[in-house]
Amino acid sequence: MRGLRFGLFLLGVPVMVLVSGCGSPYGPAFDTSGEGGSSTTNTGDGGSGGDIFTTSSTGDGGSGPVCEGECHLWKSALFEDLSMFWIGPGKAPPCPGNAPAPGVTLHADPQPSPMICPACSCASSGCALPEEMHVSAAKCPGIGAPSISWDSPAWEGACTSDGAIAPGLVCSGVPCTQSITIAAPSVEPCAAVSDGPEVKPDPGWGLTAQECILGPLSGDGCGGSEACVPSPPEGFSLCLYRWGDDLTPDQCPAEYPRYLVAYADEDDTRACEPCSCAAPQGGECSALVSVFTDGGCSALLASYTITSAMDSACVDVPPGVGLGSKDATLTVSKPGSCAPSGGPVGGITPTLPLTLCCQPDPDPTP
Repeated sequence: MRGLRFGLFLLGVPVMVLVSGCGSPYGPAFDTSGEGGSSTTNTGDGGSGGDIFTTSSTGDGGSGPVCEGECHLWKSALFEDLSMFWIGPGKAPPCPGNAPAPGVTLHADPQPSPMICPACSCASSGCALPEEMHVSAAKCPGIGAPSISWDSPAWEGACTSDGAIAPGLVCSGVPCTQSITIAAPSVEPCAAVSDGPEVKPDPGWGLTAQECILGPLSGDGCGGSEACVPSPPEGFSLCLYRWGDDLTPDQCPAEYPRYLVAYADEDDTRACEPCSCAAPQGGECSALVSVFTDGGCSALLASYTITSAMDSACVDVPPGVGLGSKDATLTVSKPGSCAPSGGPVGGITPTLPLTLCCQPDPDPTP
């Protein structure tokens, strides 16, 4: 069976005819006038050999083979073979009866066909109470002095006696409690919200080129570089082809002026980038933090208001005082907004190019 030797090409063994030398870039000279100007008649004189496509196309008295189809240029140094194609938008029709077996399907003119990704949005941000606190054995700022952690992870502000520090505790010969450093409340990140399915559409193409495989070709009854080929029905064309995209339109023979580069495969990198949210903007948080000498948040020692615009706050306390409990309340909680990101990325890159030089489009039917 003939047709594009696509499997061989994929294995890295493209079939090409390379001819060097002088003369026409399309191989041996050939006569299209029908007068046999450059064809010769096989005389059968001693079986001297020669070009197998040097045959008589005149049908003169049965002295040579007669083409029952049409004679068209076949052999050319620039092309690999001749085949029949349907070229147009959309899906190709079935192959015709005189070339019924479909060959390779190619495409050209890629169209935008991005991924359909879930809609991405960001919920409003919120405020989180201070979680980090430490007690220092020096007055504010207390940097470098011995310290005791008094953190409350995921604290919601309710009164807690966790980590209470007994009065009179000594650190390195001095009272452990002389100041308290409190971290600022924070504007929390926005939560990313994805809504909808993820769908990868079929690749979109403006043109389809469908090969319909011709039977074994022969030059019998035609000129030396021609083949006897069945006539293409309406909508189909004969095309010389060559794998690759290194030919230019002016290298198409006169009989096959319609130039097209089509592709047998594609590199599909389409995907959906995960939905995410940028850092919150415009949020504002303030918290009132209070510490107590007893374990039930009734004997107030000190209170301090700290905002999200600050890094931290330091409060001096009487040296050696006991720290029994603490509580906190958000006094300002203005949520910020976040810009969403994510969605379709990547695209379709055509691969495995095939250059076609085809017969011209037929004139429109009146």
